Amino acid sequence: MPRYDVTIGVVRAEDVSTNRLDRLLGYIESHRPTVLVIAGIMIWLIAWGDWMVPEVSIGRLYLLPILLSAAALRGAQIVALSVLCGYLREAFDPLEMVAAKPGTYPPFFLNPLHWVPGASERLLVSAVVFAMAGFFVAELNQRRRLLTEHLKEREQQILLRQEAELQVRILIETSPLAILTLNGDGRVVLANESARELLDFGEESLQGCQVEQYLPTLYRMLGPHRSGGNIRTNVECRGQRRNGEVFLAHVWLSTYHTLNGPGLAAVVWDFSENLRDREGAGLDSMMATSRVLIGAISHEVRNLASAAASAYAKLGETCDLGQSEQYQVLGTLVQGLEKIASSGLRVASSQEVAAADLDTVLDEARVVIEPSLREADIAVTWDVAPDLPLVQADHHSLLQVFVNLARNCRQVLEDCEHRKVRISAGLEKDLVVVRFHDSGPGVERPEELFRPFHSGAQSTGLGLYISRAILRSYGGGLRYEPKIGGSCFAVELWPVENALEGRDLGVQR
Repeated sequence: MPRYDVTIGVVRAEDVSTNRLDRLLGYIESHRPTVLVIAGIMIWLIAWGDWMVPEVSIGRLYLLPILLSAAALRGAQIVALSVLCGYLREAFDPLEMVAAKPGTYPPFFLNPLHWVPGASERLLVSAVVFAMAGFFVAELNQRRRLLTEHLKEREQQILLRQEAELQVRILIETSPLAILTLNGDGRVVLANESARELLDFGEESLQGCQVEQYLPTLYRMLGPHRSGGNIRTNVECRGQRRNGEVFLAHVWLSTYHTLNGPGLAAVVWDFSENLRDREGAGLDSMMATSRVLIGAISHEVRNLASAAASAYAKLGETCDLGQSEQYQVLGTLVQGLEKIASSGLRVASSQEVAAADLDTVLDEARVVIEPSLREADIAVTWDVAPDLPLVQADHHSLLQVFVNLARNCRQVLEDCEHRKVRISAGLEKDLVVVRFHDSGPGVERPEELFRPFHSGAQSTGLGLYISRAILRSYGGGLRYEPKIGGSCFAVELWPVENALEGRDLGVQR
């Protein structure tokens, strides 16, 4: 997998402050005690020089310590320092230092009463000038600080965005599903490794290739999008690899608009293998159900054949029909029925005993059952005991039984005011029992429930008959339990640990 550098193109805050003033202000702010000591020494040296050399005025140099220290001071501190420097300038300035009496010199000039008229006004002006210079430097430092903080925040946002982009790119590149984006002309803008493998491009790039010859549905989806809003849907369509092999594609797609025109993003899944597995599982389930039906019908036929054989034997004993041709034909017919019934029972008994994870079957049944019941405004309650054992049954056949019972509940509750279904599962003695309890009116003639084609049954009347036959083929059963205020069907299943020794049970999921 390619590596991505998330720091490319990031403007760092420390790279922006390149001029000397910015570096100086940053140093002053980060080394405040040192700078204040240096400023104090400078003020002392200027005052000492102004005192020692009275012929020359150097009071304007007080600007230097103010400018130096303003970045490390607050507003009131700048004002206080400006007043101090203005006072020292006025006190030691030889051009303004005129004593009240000739010949009186330091330390008397430190007393403002000894200053010449107008000195206080000059002090105020000097302090204001010094303060303005200090506030100017402080404002520069504040702007520099805000700019630095803004750049740091922007840098962090860029890093976070690039990290998110990196995660998305990694997700796309490592996805087992093929991911494609197309421009308005139907050409590939982005394709991950799975897309290249799906369309048989190997290591070659898909970028710029026309997708119409491989997934024509994607190109057709761009047509309506050019004149309307965005599309979000999933489709099953025909796909073709570059080597000409055809496959069934399951596609989730969405269209969008960019500055360069419409675009399309698609996630493609090769559904061919799953289709083969689904059809194979469907065929196996159909064959298993067919064997159950053959066994059930053969059992009924055998009962009829046994009754016919008994009547045939009694008829031969009471009447001298041994040489009658019609009597011989009747005997042949009875024997044929017995052979057909025996063959059907042998076919039904040839199925392998399987083990099913009941928790998984119930989870799948919940996914299938709940939406249809809720659409019919039926409240569903599940009460499933934890850690249910494996049971002797075929996974798909058992799921069909549960779905059939749920459909019966829905049909019964269609005209009821209170619509509730409770599905429970748990261990009872040596059996695992799953119950479907509805709040319907109940069953008027429960003795006819499991008869095929019985009067009053909806549809063909075979659902309960086939369901019980399926369960019986695995040693289980289906029975009706009368309840006050509804009806209940109980599915009985044998746990695998109670299976007969020597049987090979395969868990089906």
